[in-house]
Amino acid sequence: MRRVILFVLMLAPAVAFAQDHRWELTPTVGLRWGGTILLDENAYLPGLYEVPLANNGEFGLRFGWLMSKSLELELMYSKQLTEFKDNYGLFGEVPGGFIPEDAMGPLDTDVATWQLGLVWHILTGHTRPYLVFGVGQSTITSVTPLPDETALTLGLGAGVKIDLSETLGLLFELRYMRSDTDEGNTVLLEWEHRDCVGTCQYTYGYGDTFSQGSLAAGLIIAF
Repeated sequence: MRRVILFVLMLAPAVAFAQDHRWELTPTVGLRWGGTILLDENAYLPGLYEVPLANNGEFGLRFGWLMSKSLELELMYSKQLTEFKDNYGLFGEVPGGFIPEDAMGPLDTDVATWQLGLVWHILTGHTRPYLVFGVGQSTITSVTPLPDETALTLGLGAGVKIDLSETLGLLFELRYMRSDTDEGNTVLLEWEHRDCVGTCQYTYGYGDTFSQGSLAAGLIIAF
């Protein structure tokens, strides 16, 4: 054991000297898709519905530290501004519902995600394909009656970085994100309407998972 500890202590300075430390700041834009919530309707069209989010753009920022030419520690943040795809008036935006007909953006919903990840560059030249694994949180907020939710999120992705110079580069990445949402986080709304048998009821909530994919591109600023 003492020999192993001594070997590690002797090797550490050499590894540190060989490492190519640098920082990378990368603003990104992209497309995010996927993600559904649950609506238990007991009103006009009774049933349990899975309501999807619309595919929409995202923007974000990444801050990375290259621990070596192959490994990077990355903090990622991205936000999607989207809305629910609803063709049945499931959020009360139809005449007789609880949202005024002239309301602006009645289905607007935001999904913000941050992750701390480990990036492994498969190749270390001017073109660097890589794999990334991240752990963090996603927060879902909506102007609809859906309750806000913050959930643990795991991310797995693959991409490529292309160096244009010593300080500038391009990033392209595909990432899958899975959030463990709380099935018990629900909201019950009730109101009266002549088309309902008894009281109109909508229960908004989440399944046990909330999954999304994203395709992002960014400008790498290295220093």
